[in-house]
Amino acid sequence: MQVPQRDAEFARRILIAAGIIIALVAGVALLWVASDAVFLIFAGLLMAAVFAGLAGLLQRVGVPRLGALIAVFLLLIALIGGAFAWGGITLVQQFSELTDLVEEQLGRLPSLFQEIESVTGGEAEGQQDGEGVARLLPDPGSVLSSAVSLAGGLGNFFIALFIAIFVVSQPGIYRRGVVSLFPKPKRQRIDETLFKTAETLILWLAGQAISMATIFVVTLVALWIIGMPNAFLLALQAGLLAFIPTIGPFIGGAVIVLAGFADSTEMALYGLGAYVLIQAVESNITQPVAQRWTTALPPALTLGAQLVMGVLFGMAGLILAVPMVAVLKTLVDELYIKDTLGGPYKEDDEAMPTLTRTS
Repeated sequence: MQVPQRDAEFARRILIAAGIIIALVAGVALLWVASDAVFLIFAGLLMAAVFAGLAGLLQRVGVPRLGALIAVFLLLIALIGGAFAWGGITLVQQFSELTDLVEEQLGRLPSLFQEIESVTGGEAEGQQDGEGVARLLPDPGSVLSSAVSLAGGLGNFFIALFIAIFVVSQPGIYRRGVVSLFPKPKRQRIDETLFKTAETLILWLAGQAISMATIFVVTLVALWIIGMPNAFLLALQAGLLAFIPTIGPFIGGAVIVLAGFADSTEMALYGLGAYVLIQAVESNITQPVAQRWTTALPPALTLGAQLVMGVLFGMAGLILAVPMVAVLKTLVDELYIKDTLGGPYKEDDEAMPTLTRTS
């Protein structure tokens, strides 16, 4: 009687593993074929998480959910209208000018390396090395083209915004629809996991918001002290790029240094020093504070996901890689590691009996 039970359990595990593999392959295929639509939908879910988090704060002080959502939507309308009223078009034009300035400085880098090599290693050898360096550098005309195209994607923004409004207004409809796809014994567990996934996403966004705000304020103050031109725009782009962990702050710092080169070499060095100070504040103050109440992802996992998603899907994949990994990690931890495998591996649980037996 034991053999059939073992065979049935083994077959069940095989079916579960095969189902997971098929689901992963189907998900990757869907992401590859319809990546633009998938990223747009996920961006809408990110916005919905932001709205839900803000509404949750109001609900904690006694505001009903409907009133909290209305207050959040009115705040969003006020922010968008205020941005246009307070020189929003001018700000976009200034950002475009800053983009052209940074591209111009990128174009000067190969010649700068050639000059350095010609002085230190001979003119002919310097030209060859300079050309080699130029091949390694990114194309100046395309470095910020993705950012510019994102700035012009106003229609995509409103599509994601409407998705967010629909989802956050009636989340139960979509949650019940997903849960209904699973057998009845599993539905409660799936519902709990979806709730925890949304909570993880909200907490991750809260941590990123703290990091973005801190980097913006510290960058603005530091650049204002050293007299950097376009200090507000540079601080704004540094704060926005902080949404992309690991890679975003590096890109923001590179833009600050390149903008400093347009003024003088000394200003570029001041900008580099300010960037180092900003990263020190962000690493030693902002991140520890944010990680006290948010779940931090392993750095190697986030960087690897960003590299892969960036190569496969460009700027959109780079921006949304980490929140997607946060969602997938929660689903895998809850539904596979805990429910299927019995829980995560703990070294103490496995090592202590061995040590006891050997001693």
